[in-house]
Amino acid sequence: MHLSHIAYIKTDRPTIFEVLSGPCPRVRRKTQDLHAEGHKALQVRRKSEFQGTVLIADDHEIFRLGLLQLLRRSLKVKRFLQAASFAQVMEHLSDEDVSLVILDLKMPGLTASTEIRRLRLLRPDARMVVLSGSECREDILGSLSAGAHGYIVKNQQTDQLIRRLRYILSGEMYVPASLAELLPETTEASTSKPIAELLKIDLSKRQRQVLKGLIEGKSNKVIAQALGIAEGTVKIHLAALFRLLRAANRAHAAALGKQLIG
Repeated sequence: MHLSHIAYIKTDRPTIFEVLSGPCPRVRRKTQDLHAEGHKALQVRRKSEFQGTVLIADDHEIFRLGLLQLLRRSLKVKRFLQAASFAQVMEHLSDEDVSLVILDLKMPGLTASTEIRRLRLLRPDARMVVLSGSECREDILGSLSAGAHGYIVKNQQTDQLIRRLRYILSGEMYVPASLAELLPETTEASTSKPIAELLKIDLSKRQRQVLKGLIEGKSNKVIAQALGIAEGTVKIHLAALFRLLRAANRAHAAALGKQLIG
């Protein structure tokens, strides 16, 4: 048969010459695509998996074990530490891999919510979450003012708990919605505040912005959208404003704020 009669069939497979001489452009492109896809899949998987160690601090072992299994299943946590007392919490924080601490307020050695400040000073890089059965306003505000990144009440459904933890791990601060309904105890002295005393209050720029929104009758959601911050952050500022102004509720805070900033 004459060579001119031979039909050449086009194929995507590399020739023996291309294989011997090194990866051809087609092979390189396919290899690069496979590497890129593999790297992308690994990034997606890593985003869905929790990185680091979770320290669960609660004096009830059954609760600790239940929470451990929930986090292992829902957040793909691989490593845990457990503490039954505040002293054990302090000891475990020497582990540099701890990136999330979940603790109950009612545990041996933890005398007040303000003790959380010690944990934050020791490990400022770790996220601190209070998971407590207490809905007391003082416990919530005390924990948050001490540096906790979130306060979650134990009477949550498991899916709600996971959503709140994901929210905190994303960099936000979680405040229970019930805080707005928990009014501070009012006394005759706190219901009226002289203007001279009000003018002594030093508010941050953000607190003034939130207070202005409150005076204008805006909801937390609208204030958050206007300032470009999370609604939970607005609640934190409002809680601080209520405490500084000794306000009993939103209306009272708005009235006092109008005297303060006009």
